[in-house]
Amino acid sequence: MAKRRLSRQQKNRIQAAQQAFSASHDQKPGLVVSHRGGRILVELDATETIECKIKSNLGTIVCGDRVTIETTAQSEHRVMGILARDNLLQRVDGFGQVRAVAANISQLFVCLAVSPRPNLFLLDQYLLSAEQQNIDAIILLNKIDLAADERDPFGLQQIYRPLGYRIVATSATSGAGMNEFESLLIDQVSVLSGVSGVGKSSLTSWLLPDEKIKIAQISAANAEGRHTTRASRLYHLPSGGDLIDTPGVRGFSPFVDRDTPLALGFREIRDRGEHCRFHNCLHRNEPSCAVIAAVESGEMSVSRYQNYLKMLESGAGC
Repeated sequence: MAKRRLSRQQKNRIQAAQQAFSASHDQKPGLVVSHRGGRILVELDATETIECKIKSNLGTIVCGDRVTIETTAQSEHRVMGILARDNLLQRVDGFGQVRAVAANISQLFVCLAVSPRPNLFLLDQYLLSAEQQNIDAIILLNKIDLAADERDPFGLQQIYRPLGYRIVATSATSGAGMNEFESLLIDQVSVLSGVSGVGKSSLTSWLLPDEKIKIAQISAANAEGRHTTRASRLYHLPSGGDLIDTPGVRGFSPFVDRDTPLALGFREIRDRGEHCRFHNCLHRNEPSCAVIAAVESGEMSVSRYQNYLKMLESGAGC
């Protein structure tokens, strides 16, 4: 059964109810750290985590959400309100439905791997999603020990470093780059996202060796990862900071604000676009387009530009 869509009036009423609940002295604040079916795990403090039901019509709750909890006379715990979010990372699933991934995060690690081979179109979708939510994005290339040339096997440094994206090469097997990766997590709320099989659970296991995390094996038949993480989980890291591990997805279509030009999610197109002849230039075939000129002169990545056009044609934004 399809999820019932809430009207704008209903959403406003829910939001008002959430704010009212937040002001109640009978409720406790908490942090959502995991999902378990129709219930969720909420951390009240460093020593107490409780299982909670969710108040009806409250809306989607995800890892990283700050919520308010009420305890009934029967000693049952219920989430009664969602506090204001700093941001919400979302994707569009294969049925065109918007799915929330995580809330209140400060940085997104886009995890790629030497095997399966990185999909740069998928990478640009992740980066677009981060840009739209004002979330810092870091590109992580895992399993670098499998690369014949560890310097820049897929041209990531050449394409993305000039744009200001940090790139970290890691191997949970050999330990290469793991100390750098760990240092970037300190004092941050981070999300590991990427397709199944890139080693997100292996990275998390390296950071949290005491956690019982099942490690998946790459299918020899199709070289695609088997899904390992079944639910999102927030971990507190010994070195500081929080890490949210999300279920692997084979495709990530970002939820795009259609009132915001797609070009604003591509740093180089956004900057070059200020010099176009027309202020509403879509950078496809318009005359005196600074973006097209930069691509033709080799100053801008052809693959990034082609991925922008592909997203534009798919109706992701305009």
